[in-house]
Amino acid sequence: MRTKEFDKIKPYTYFIQRKSDGMKYHGVRWANKVSPNEDFAKKYFGSSKSDKNFCEKFKIKKNEFIYKICWTFSSIEEARVYETRVNKKIYKRVDWINKNAFPAIFLNEESKKKISNSKIGKSFSSIKHKKAVIHSNKTRILGPEFYAKCSKINKGKKFPKEFGRKISNSKKGTKLSKSHKKNIGLGVKGEKNGMFGRTHSITARMKISKSKIGRIPWNKGKKYKTGNIPWNKGINWKRKINRKNINYATT
Repeated sequence: MRTKEFDKIKPYTYFIQRKSDGMKYHGVRWANKVSPNEDFAKKYFGSSKSDKNFCEKFKIKKNEFIYKICWTFSSIEEARVYETRVNKKIYKRVDWINKNAFPAIFLNEESKKKISNSKIGKSFSSIKHKKAVIHSNKTRILGPEFYAKCSKINKGKKFPKEFGRKISNSKKGTKLSKSHKKNIGLGVKGEKNGMFGRTHSITARMKISKSKIGRIPWNKGKKYKTGNIPWNKGINWKRKINRKNINYATT
């Protein structure tokens, strides 16, 4: 969580700009043993690897620079993730010196393919390594901004039918445990359900009705504990749709 608690000992991000040429630098600090106010520009003056003279000059002549503490964070991981996100946006700009902060950003496609090919077929060397990876994935913090970004990437995309069939085939025969089923149910219960407080429109209902015509009911021939009783026996429907009056050609 981003905050501006500069009087507490927390990881923080900072900004430095040189007045003479307008060159800027954005960085992160998490090894501080004092608060950001007592640390930045007093004990710590940046860690630029692209231009070491930048930070050295800032240390000697602070009056020739504009500088400030940007944000504080609850954990080192949050601070690093935020710095990475910002630096990915600014690394191509000529007025920033964040060139070596994240070398992975600058890898070309050929280099990426070489790294990918070198990892194919390799297995984890030890059980300890596997456990470390599992623990890392379980404790990883993904904020709402990450999920919003993923949603935008897939929004409006239409995946080919073959893609859907592959997913379907991979799931066939998979049996979920009772606890897993219970967790899925809790995940879509009440306000968590996408249709909570909403109803389908008449058009949507007609389309659903049309899609069901000719299909074999999922409960056909199913035996219940109390006997062979239809699942919908005794249910009083609030609203009925007369299929005879539906013009499917217009839907």
